[in-house]
Amino acid sequence: MRRAVAGFDFTFSIPKSASVLWAVADAGTQALIAEAHHAAVAEVVAFMEREVAATRTGATGRDGAVAQVDVAGLIATAFDHYDSRAGDPHLHTHVVVSNKVQTVLDGKWRSLDGRPLHAATVALSELHEAVFADHLTRMFGVSWEARDMGRDRNPAWAITAVPEELVTEFSSRSRHIEVEKNRLIAEYVTQHGRQPSTATIIKLRAQATLSTRPEKNVRSLADLTAEWRSRAGRILGSDATSWARTVTAAKEEPLLLGADDVPLDVIAAIGQSVVEVVGEKRSTWRRWNLTAEAARQTMGYRFASTEDREAIVGLVVDAAEAASLRLTPPELASSPTVFRRPDGTSVFRPKHSTVFSSTVLLAAEDRLLDRARTTTGPTVPLAAVERIAAKPDRKGLVLGPDQAEALGKIALSGRVIDVLVGPAGAGNTTCRI
Repeated sequence: MRRAVAGFDFTFSIPKSASVLWAVADAGTQALIAEAHHAAVAEVVAFMEREVAATRTGATGRDGAVAQVDVAGLIATAFDHYDSRAGDPHLHTHVVVSNKVQTVLDGKWRSLDGRPLHAATVALSELHEAVFADHLTRMFGVSWEARDMGRDRNPAWAITAVPEELVTEFSSRSRHIEVEKNRLIAEYVTQHGRQPSTATIIKLRAQATLSTRPEKNVRSLADLTAEWRSRAGRILGSDATSWARTVTAAKEEPLLLGADDVPLDVIAAIGQSVVEVVGEKRSTWRRWNLTAEAARQTMGYRFASTEDREAIVGLVVDAAEAASLRLTPPELASSPTVFRRPDGTSVFRPKHSTVFSSTVLLAAEDRLLDRARTTTGPTVPLAAVERIAAKPDRKGLVLGPDQAEALGKIALSGRVIDVLVGPAGAGNTTCRI
């Protein structure tokens, strides 16, 4: 249901390996790492102001105002947090964005359009991580590597010099969530007789995150830092602060790229890869889905400035859109100049709202539809279906009338593919078994 809100809370976290390095470093290095994080947050918020923030105006109908127009900027405040609820180092910032914005079109104050904010959340998070990594490399010369996080999670980028054992030591919150998530998956398999889908696993992990959430315990940063250095020292076998000093002492100049340094054929290849990866997770997508994946796939590059990174990510997304199949029809009529944005698009169509798919996915759908229309598949006699439906299973349970009816329709249809859809708890698995 639609409801009014006072604002939106965006949380920007640095990678765990960087939090660990920050936690055990000396005060000067800690300040520099925090400075890199704050700079990345400020640049991503500026990106939000340019590319995401909008309000709605015009006649109000059933679906809300008719025009999505630009705003003068965002009003926001930021709160730094240093630790997780489990007491591990977790440098992150909550940016609370006010729901009130000034409309460029007429200068009036209106509410933010929440739809693009929600749609762009993952892309903004990925962009912040990449921008922060650039800042840290320019500052200390550190290198980064991708580390596998399991089949249901994206790889995590980590500072190469920070060992995984140290990251694991300070990831107790993640371990608690993982244990509970695995328990929920086992419970799901027992109940449904099959492994959950990737989408279901994501929901189970979110459930595990909430159910294992401890109460907050406020402690001073001085106490936390002393404890973190002691714990890290036991893992490293040496003084943690001295180790951090060696990690941040640049041994050679890092390779920093400008936007012109990335060849167009490389951009096109990454764009194609972005479409393939997104297409494995979704049947349709929009620009923000492509932006999130483009930020992930360009994370291995280090750029000389945030402007260079934004330019390359934008070019990759453009290439990905060109490699996608556009489903949203073009505008049939042009709008007057006053109703157009600076980039020429109409205010009567939300920014970045074009829906894409791919010929590969549509061809797969055609194959499924052809099989669903083909009625040359094997069938089961009605008498056999009625006999089985009336027979109790090993637990003494008998199919209900609706379950027996669904089973009969599938067994007698002759279709090569049949689809049985029902809400959770309706006995879909029982019918299949």
